[in-house]
Parts: sequence; C-alpha cells; structure tokens
Amino acid sequence: MAGGKLSARQKMINMMYLVLTALLALNVSKEIIKAFNLIENSLDKSTQNLDQANAQIIAALAKDGENPGAKAAKKYAEEVASYAKALTDKLNGIKTELLVKTGDGKDPKMGRKQEPEAVLVPGGVPELAQGDNMEVHANYFVVENGGQRGKDLLKLINDTRTKMLGVLTKASNDPLLGKDAESKAFLKQEAEKIATKTTLYANEKLNANGIPEWVGMYLEHSPLGGVFVMLSKLENDGRALEKEINTLLAQSVNATDFKFDKTIAVVSAKTGAVLTNQTYEADILLAAYDSRKQMSISVNGRPIEVVDGVGKYKVTSATPGGQKYKVTIAVPKPGGGSTSIETEAEYSVFAPQAAISADELNVFYVGLPNPISVSVGGVDPKNVMVTATGGGVNLKPNGAGKYFATLPTRNGNECIIKVQAKLPDGRTVSMGEKKFKIRNVPKPTFKLGGIGFAGDVSLSGLRIQSEATAPLENFVYDGVKYNVMSFKFSCLGRTIGYKEQMVNGKSLSAIQGYLGGLKPGDKIFFEQIRVVGPDNLPKFLDNVSATLSK
Repeated sequence: MAGGKLSARQKMINMMYLVLTALLALNVSKEIIKAFNLIENSLDKSTQNLDQANAQIIAALAKDGENPGAKAAKKYAEEVASYAKALTDKLNGIKTELLVKTGDGKDPKMGRKQEPEAVLVPGGVPELAQGDNMEVHANYFVVENGGQRGKDLLKLINDTRTKMLGVLTKASNDPLLGKDAESKAFLKQEAEKIATKTTLYANEKLNANGIPEWVGMYLEHSPLGGVFVMLSKLENDGRALEKEINTLLAQSVNATDFKFDKTIAVVSAKTGAVLTNQTYEADILLAAYDSRKQMSISVNGRPIEVVDGVGKYKVTSATPGGQKYKVTIAVPKPGGGSTSIETEAEYSVFAPQAAISADELNVFYVGLPNPISVSVGGVDPKNVMVTATGGGVNLKPNGAGKYFATLPTRNGNECIIKVQAKLPDGRTVSMGEKKFKIRNVPKPTFKLGGIGFAGDVSLSGLRIQSEATAPLENFVYDGVKYNVMSFKFSCLGRTIGYKEQMVNGKSLSAIQGYLGGLKPGDKIFFEQIRVVGPDNLPKFLDNVSATLSK
C-alpha cells in the first residue's frame, strides 16, 4: 500500500493504515470470527431456500404454457432471474479471488480451514483460514486499481436493483398482465411497495478521501469474516428481491385462468436479517390467490391473523443465528372441504455491533476538531448515545451520527469512544467501543512565501515575497494553519557585511532593505522562529539558512 506512484502524503497515510489494521486484527476474537461463519452459513442456507422458491414459481408458470398471461409472467421472471444470477456470479467470483489470496494462492478451497472442527454447521462452509485478516480485502476493494473494484461492486448492486425493478415497469405496460386500468394500478402500487422495502442498496455518498462510505464501512474496515457475511447478505438480498417480483408477477395472472394458487405458498419478509431484540416481520400469502376467499394460516402450529388473504406474522428473536418456522395454509376447495399447503421459511438474526470510524485516521490531534462517524445498524441515530473516556476529549454533535472530538490540551496518550443504543422496548444496550490515540499536531515548515530552504535559494524570488509562512505539509488533515509570530533574520554579504534584524509578525518589509543589498553567493539565516497553531501553543521551529543564487 505504500509503494507505487503515490504522493508522500498518501504513502504516509497508507503506512499508518497498515499498522492500525494490524493492531485491529490482533483484537478480533476467535468467538467473533466463529459468529461470522455461523451467520454466513445461515445466509447461504436462506439463499438456497429463496432459489428453490423462485425456481418453483417459474416452473409453475411454465406448466400453464397455453395461458398468454402465464407466458408473459414467465418471460419477465426469467429476465429478473438473469439479473439476480449476474449479481450472484460476481459476488461468488469475488469470494473465490479473496479465498485464493488468503489461501495458497492457487486453490480457493485452501482459503478455508481444512480441519473437521472448522465446519461449525453440518453441510456448511468451513471457517475462513484468515477470518481476522484486515488487509487483503482493503487492498482488493480500495487500494488496487485505484479502488475501482469497490466502486464497481457498489454500482453493480444499485444497477441490479434498478434493472430488476424496471422489469415490473415493463410488466405493468404489458397488455397480457396490465389488462386494464385496475390491473395496471395494482402492479404499480405493489411495485412501489417492493421498491421501498428492498434491502438491495448501497449508499453512493463519498467520504473525505473520495471513497464511497458504503465501501469503507462494510468492505474495508471489517475483518475478512465480516466481509464474507456482507457478500452473502447481498446475494440473499438479490434473491429476496427476485422472489418479491416473481410473486407479484404470479399474482398479476388471472386466477380463473391460472391455477397457480393451489401449488405455491409464499413468505414475503421485509428483510432476511435483523438485530437481536429487533422485531422480524413477514407477510405470508398464497401467490395469485383470491383474497375474497376465506383461508386460515398457522405458523409452527399456531394460527395467525389473516387480512385480505395475507397472514401477518411477527416475532421477536433474542438469539443470533438462523431461525426457521413452518407455515401451513388451509385453502377451501370449490366443491367443499379444504386442502393444506405447507412450506418452511428462514431468517437470520444478527447481534448488534456499533460502527465507530474516524473520518481521517484512528488518531485525535490536540486543538483540532477531529471528525468521527458513529452508526449502529438498525437503530435510529437519535437513539444512539456516544461518550468519550480518557484524554480529556469533548464530543460535539455535527449532524446525524457525526461528531467533532476536541482536546483543548493533551491529557494522556489515548481515549476510548463508547456507544450505547436505546432499543424500542426502552432498554439501553452497549453496542461497542473503540480506542483512539492522542497526538500533538506536528511542527510546520518555515518558508518565505512559497520558497523553502532545501538547497540554494533564489535571491530574485525572495525579493518579491511579502511574508513568512509556516505550512504544515503532508498532514492528514487539510487546512490546518500555523501563523508566524516572530523571527530573527541575519545575513552575511560581501558588500554589506554582517547584518541582523529581529522581526515581530510575518511581514518581510523589515528585511527587504537587507535583501536588496545582497548578491548571489551571500548567506542568510533565520533563527528564534516562533509560530502558533490551532492549539494556541507557541512553538519554536528549527533554524534555517541558505546560500543565495540568482
């Protein structure tokens, strides 16, 4: 990360990042890595169930091949499947590349542990060989190729969502499905609901370094195990959106012509993954079923409320991992009696974790408004409480999830940012903490205007400068300024001899007369250089001197 054609400032930032990520990697516990593997397996299993449900919908539509509406619905369902498959193939390709990089460099299987105890879920994928690695994916998504891979993945996510939802727009304008104004209104209304609740989305907002915040949060600053969980979740989100769209396409077919409702039960959830103690909600329905007919729905043997043919299921889960439930739908037969259709559904429960990130580096500088961002997935920012302990750090809100950390004076070498969240049930729960170093702002470089003292200095260039400056070069924060308060100037010239002048302030007017009497080959000296920066503490800079040239 520190090589290549990079600026000195970027090399410094990259080297510091390497050290920080190495330290972070040491703090990732084995229990967390195992938890990531359990969630990855849970999401993979949920995605397999979604794949089966989508295949069933398309197969059922194909059975009624003589129905024009079913043919049209099948065509659009297959188009949606092609977009979801392209996303899945890309995500699996990324996983394969990362497995190769963290394995033996050849076989992706070696990117996962080989011992039997590494398989935490029977039939699932083993733990990653380097689940706590903090570097390889950061390089892959953010550093290599100028961070193009991360940007490309973000674009693919949002483009896939747009294309899949665009299929519903085409379907609503198809005379075989949107036969009349009522049918078109139904398709449009339900499509808007799907667009609102889909979780297949990546925020395109850029941070101060030009990197998408979504990439930085989920693909750069998480351990490798967390990145694999996110990739599996994206695949699950894509298949879930495909199922929502397929269900609506099936519903749009006239139930009197298409007997689809007798074979398929559908569970439509707002999300496949929730935080512990957060409510999971799902709509349970029979695709293309006439809601005016009476039916009953039970989950794990217990009846639930049915409104207009849609079962309303809500449950609060306190245990992380995969949660399965069995659905039974009893449908009345036209000639009397009823027939039952059963299916199973699954969702994943995540343990809450706070994301605390510094907008520059994991360092707070004395006297500066150090910006940080804090977020807790699934929790409204107004219900997130952030506190600082140690180092004399003060936190000032700067928008939703944004803060300025300020230190008037240095009081120690580190501090800890702690995050708590207030849950809907009124409980306050700890969401995590992060350690930050405390450092003084480094000394600036003394210059005359824009002229430095590396080698000989142009006399003609000096004569046109109006003030002394003290820029802070190659510093991680932009715009940090030092002001020159005073300095001692002296010179040794063949014509004017030795002269010296004490100057208060930054103006060079007091020494312009001496500069006018100097010639190439003469020498100048600057001593007792006093400056003051954002911490309001005077600093003395190193003495500088130079031999004058033309």
